[in-house]
Amino acid sequence: MPPVFPSQSTQATSASRRGSRAPLLLCIASAAIPFLAVQVSYLLAAEAGSVPWCVPYIDSCTSISATGRSGTASYVFRGFMLPSSMLIAAFWWLHWRWMRDAGSASPIRLRSMLWLGWTACLGLVLYVSVLGEAGELWRLQRRIGTVLFFSFTFLAQLLLAAELRHLPAHVAPVAPRVGRWLLRLCWMMLFIGVFSVIIQTIDERWHDAIEDGIEWQLALLLQLNFLICSRLWWRSDWHLGFHREEKSGN
Repeated sequence: MPPVFPSQSTQATSASRRGSRAPLLLCIASAAIPFLAVQVSYLLAAEAGSVPWCVPYIDSCTSISATGRSGTASYVFRGFMLPSSMLIAAFWWLHWRWMRDAGSASPIRLRSMLWLGWTACLGLVLYVSVLGEAGELWRLQRRIGTVLFFSFTFLAQLLLAAELRHLPAHVAPVAPRVGRWLLRLCWMMLFIGVFSVIIQTIDERWHDAIEDGIEWQLALLLQLNFLICSRLWWRSDWHLGFHREEKSGN
C-alpha cells in the first residue's frame, strides 16, 4: 500500500482516496513535542533542585542536558525525546517524498536533505539514550549525538528552504514564502553559531557563561523551522493517503 499525494482534482473526483491532515499534524508534533518535553523536564528538574530556577534562554543558568539527567525529569525527557526522533525522521521523509513527486528541481539536493535529516535523528537517539550515564565513553557519545543533531538538522533545513523556494507555484503557492522564512531562521542560527565561536576565541570565560543559553536558543530555532513548515499544509490541497494496488489475475 504505497503512499500517494492526491491533488485537488483527484480529491474532487474520488472522495474515497481523500487523505488526512497527517502532514500538518506531523509538522506541528515535530516542533511541539520536543519543545514541551524540554520545558516540562526543566520545570521538574528545577522543582527537584537539580537545576536553578531561571529563564535558561536568557540567563544561561543550565544546559538542556541537565534538565533530563536525573529523577522524574529524566523519564519525561527520554520518554518524549526518543519518539520525537521518529517523528522528525517521518517529517524529513514526508517532505522528500512530496517534493520528489511534485517535480523538484534537484533530486540530489532532496536525497541529501533526507539523509542529513535521518542522520540528525540518529544523533538525537545517540544523545538521549545515554543521557545521565557517567563515564568518558558516554560523554563522547553524547557529544557526537549533539553535534550530529544540531549540525545535520541545520544543513537539512537549509536544503529544504532552498528546495521550497524553487518549488513550482501550482504545487504550493506558499512554498517560496515558507522557504524564505526557513532561510532567515537558518541565517539566524548561523549567526549565533559564528558569534559563539568568536566569543570562545576572544574570552573563554565569557563563552562559558553564555554557552548554555546559546544551546537553548538554537534548539528553539530548530523547532520553529519544523513548525513553520506546517504552513505548507494548513490550506494545502495535498494529503497523505494510501491506496491498494489491485493485482491482475493470470
